[in-house]
Amino acid sequence: MAIETNEKLERLLTDLIERFQRMGFKANWTKAKNVHLTLFFLGDQKMEKLAQLAYKVGERVSGFPTFHFNIHKMGFFENNSQPKVLWLGIEEDHTLIGLYEEIKKVLKFSELEVKDTNFLPHITVGRVKSFPNHWKELINSVTFDQIQVYVNSIGIYSSELTRRGPIYKKLYTVDFEGGVIING
Repeated sequence: MAIETNEKLERLLTDLIERFQRMGFKANWTKAKNVHLTLFFLGDQKMEKLAQLAYKVGERVSGFPTFHFNIHKMGFFENNSQPKVLWLGIEEDHTLIGLYEEIKKVLKFSELEVKDTNFLPHITVGRVKSFPNHWKELINSVTFDQIQVYVNSIGIYSSELTRRGPIYKKLYTVDFEGGVIING
């Protein structure tokens, strides 16, 4: 389950990837057309279960207010003092967290396992394979103008991992005001 973003963010992502490549970072970079804000990973599910889930989520978020969140900083996850994932940080937003919590309730009632971790909303830029010395200073030096992403729906996607990266297909759109849309 994810939130789609916009063209402004796609352009920023393309620009940031070019900057990081010039700095010497090598990574499995997110393709601009694949950029999204993941809310939940659902794992392998039968299509019938996903259809039921889409309609249950649709009932739960019906009338949820359209809102926006702000992308405002560069960040990273590290392991053993090495960068693993570069990401764009999202300014704390109570409406986004409220949406996440509402969907989490539906998932629990639907008996889908949900990891109960702290929700750290972010947009993945790339999964790092190699990096230059002083990588932390380089990442922290990257700045950009804040971007707003408007949200009025949630997407339920399938993903297929390939050598060229994941291929996402939107199965359902859960619109806050229009119910569930089946995407062929």
